[in-house]
Amino acid sequence: MSIKGDKRRCWEIIKDADSIVLTTHVRPDGDGLASELALYQILKLLGKSKIYIVNQDETPDVYKWLPASDKIQLLKDIDPNYFDTIDLAILLDCSNEDRIGKVNEFIKKSRTIISLDHHEDSDCYRDCCYVDTDASSVGELIVSLIPNIWDIITSDIAVCIYVSILTDTGSFSYSNTSPIVFEIASKLLKTDIKPDYIYRNIYNNKSFKYLKLLGRTLDRLEAIESGKIVYVIMPISVYKEIGATEEDNEGILEVIRSLRGLELIILLRELENGRLKGSLRSEETINCNYLAKMFGGGGHFKASGFVINGNINEDGHRIVRKIVDEVKRQGWV
Repeated sequence: MSIKGDKRRCWEIIKDADSIVLTTHVRPDGDGLASELALYQILKLLGKSKIYIVNQDETPDVYKWLPASDKIQLLKDIDPNYFDTIDLAILLDCSNEDRIGKVNEFIKKSRTIISLDHHEDSDCYRDCCYVDTDASSVGELIVSLIPNIWDIITSDIAVCIYVSILTDTGSFSYSNTSPIVFEIASKLLKTDIKPDYIYRNIYNNKSFKYLKLLGRTLDRLEAIESGKIVYVIMPISVYKEIGATEEDNEGILEVIRSLRGLELIILLRELENGRLKGSLRSEETINCNYLAKMFGGGGHFKASGFVINGNINEDGHRIVRKIVDEVKRQGWV
């Protein structure tokens, strides 16, 4: 078990705070969103009246049905002067302060900042943190953090914790699906949440643009190293032609992951303003976090990413080659 920080101290800080701002990383995912919504509702139940959720980026449509999602405010829509004093800012699912984007500037005036995270190499910056890299998700961390959570939990809170765990374990299929995960899920189900309804809303709720983008992605799929490594280099022109957005990428890597004999997926796609985003997924021995850190990124052992400046036509194949060469140098394939 790899734990950093002090969860008891974090909890004491949270209990003593009056005004609290919750936030998660840019381009929020199921774990980040669901965990901040769960914690928001828990703190409300405990009598906290000045609780705010402020994110940089829009909530994807697939998560807008989550309980209390209407409480999420976008940074661009708020008046910073409205927040005279912030006692505490809590960062959820963020390995470092850069991951929250422009919200970082907004929360700097907070008296205290703490982070709750489960990524490898997560920073314990500013005042306090609770990081457990063995935890499946921040939702699991919250269960561990709140001393009497099973006495106060509601079905709405249970839904959010369940979604946090569900999405970060790949529907209980990843190697981070521990006995603790199933123990927590079993207790959550006793609150009468509907797992079939939750699954449908997240995984059987794809847009037509997603299917079009999936087709284009598979058309561009290339295999090397006897099929052990596959990669896709995707220009932004494909997204513009289809009208696809960031959200439409959700689930595409999981389709590719079903390929027999696969050990590493490299998805490199072009963003606006001369940037490239790399997404890495592995199966057993290849350390995606290590590979992503070569480009200033990071994440988990089997799932990581990075964003760098570059030109998809000039730099795309060079970046893929650099990753593959390092994988071979490490003896991973």
